Amino acid sequence: MIRFLFSCVIVLSVTPVTLAQDAPAAMDATSVAVDAVIDAVTVYRGRASVTRTATLTLEPGLYDVQFTALPESIQPDTIQARVSGPMKVLGVDYERKAVATAPSQQIAQLDAQIEQVQRSLKEIEDERELLDAQEQFIAAVSVRSTRDATEKGGTKDLDLEVVRQQLAFVTEQRAKLSAASRELDARQRELNKQLRILQSQRSAMAGRATVNRTAIVSVVVTAASQTTIDLVYLVSNATWAPTYNIRAAADGSSVTVEYDALLSQRSGEDWDDVELTLSTAQPTLAANPPTLTPWYVDVQPPAAAARGRLRSERYARVPAATDPAMDKYIAGTPPPLEQLAADAAVGGVGPSVTFHLPRLVTVKTNAQKQQRTRIATVDTEPEFVHVASPLLTQAVYIRGELTNASSYQLLPGKASIFVGQDYVGPTHLGFVSPNGEFELYFGIDQAIKATRQLVAKQTSRKGVFRGGRQTSYDYRLEIDNGAGKPITVELWDRYPISRTDQVKIELVDVSRPLATDADYVEEHKPQGLLKWVLSVPAAASGKSAFVVTYGVQINRPKDLAITPLPE
Repeated sequence: MIRFLFSCVIVLSVTPVTLAQDAPAAMDATSVAVDAVIDAVTVYRGRASVTRTATLTLEPGLYDVQFTALPESIQPDTIQARVSGPMKVLGVDYERKAVATAPSQQIAQLDAQIEQVQRSLKEIEDERELLDAQEQFIAAVSVRSTRDATEKGGTKDLDLEVVRQQLAFVTEQRAKLSAASRELDARQRELNKQLRILQSQRSAMAGRATVNRTAIVSVVVTAASQTTIDLVYLVSNATWAPTYNIRAAADGSSVTVEYDALLSQRSGEDWDDVELTLSTAQPTLAANPPTLTPWYVDVQPPAAAARGRLRSERYARVPAATDPAMDKYIAGTPPPLEQLAADAAVGGVGPSVTFHLPRLVTVKTNAQKQQRTRIATVDTEPEFVHVASPLLTQAVYIRGELTNASSYQLLPGKASIFVGQDYVGPTHLGFVSPNGEFELYFGIDQAIKATRQLVAKQTSRKGVFRGGRQTSYDYRLEIDNGAGKPITVELWDRYPISRTDQVKIELVDVSRPLATDADYVEEHKPQGLLKWVLSVPAAASGKSAFVVTYGVQINRPKDLAITPLPE
């Protein structure tokens, strides 16, 4: 079985546990529970390798060192242990044990919240009884006013102004009572919703089985000393993805690629102030390629096909060289700001790449959003080209031709484009190796415009006895450079290509030479695409705009029906 070693840096961050005892009898192991913290994590795509470190002072003898409170997402078959000093690992076991738990503090808090909501609901019931009483009083006032007005109707005792005031009072009070009733209804619905959620959370928490997951490392200590034990294991539900901010200077002098990583993990344990390494390796896939088997054909129906099996391989970590600049940081002294701002160290063997971050990182489990951390900042000196396709749009786009002048592999990921302080838009960056070239678009240059005009179109009869027909087109392309500086423009257009020998199409009177690069000549030119690479001076604006002209002639028999010609 092929074994790979994972990279990690051992950090002695656990408070030493001193065991003052006599050496145990032969074959009797002493159990030692340690509260080891996570100090190093390597994040893959969908997995993470976690290292817990414990430092103990032990006398000679046999010990079962217990690493407790392991997460639910742990993959038990990946658990390994490493030791230092006069100690040897005899074996590593994994244990799951369900335990009964008393009501926790969280349940008590939920009970208090439930009781508070229930009290609020009782207060609403009391307020509703008061509203009912007020409604009955207003109804009585309304009945009395109506009766008095009826009894005194047609007599001098009837005071119409008093009646109007009584009716207005009744109407106003009923409106207030109706609004208060609607408000109580809304509060009651919201409180009932909160009560259902809290009761559901309490039921789930009270009925949840608590499982203790423990790794038991059996060791033999040959001499009294302070020793270190590392427990390494893989967890699921953790991943990272590359992402970029690409910032071009407003004057076009430089482009900076901010290479970041988006981290997320739901492993069930927090990574607090850990040494973090990002890796492109895939430790859950087989290291060996699948085997290609023969394919036989026979006259009889074949028996059930043999099913191939992928053999899973076990992986371990290779200790990486400790960064001397981190020594003071590990000891508790904050590093200089330059150290925190440093780029990641690049490593890796074969097709995989690792980025070891030069600072401690905290990644909480079950966070609501992905956490962003810087891998590197790559400065480039770009060459900018303006790209125009006036057949499609008058807008002229800016393309940067860049070189990855760094030791970092730029992995495929989302990127945000900025010019100066302005956000241009999103794009996608593909894989770029060190010293590799790549292209990015930086949006529209508002100071430059490209237009296309059909100057003339004419159809006439040609050939012997005027038995053929020719249609001629004259086009004019203009580039208006309002940038106030010379620019390079890649100008694109097209003309029709014939797919039959009966139709002859010719490009004529091209005022400026077409591009001659191999990619264009071999791939695009045969498709009828026209490309010019032009140096447009600063003064080429307005009536002095830069002009390219060309013509197209289409010849065919007079009575030949063809697909529509361009307008």
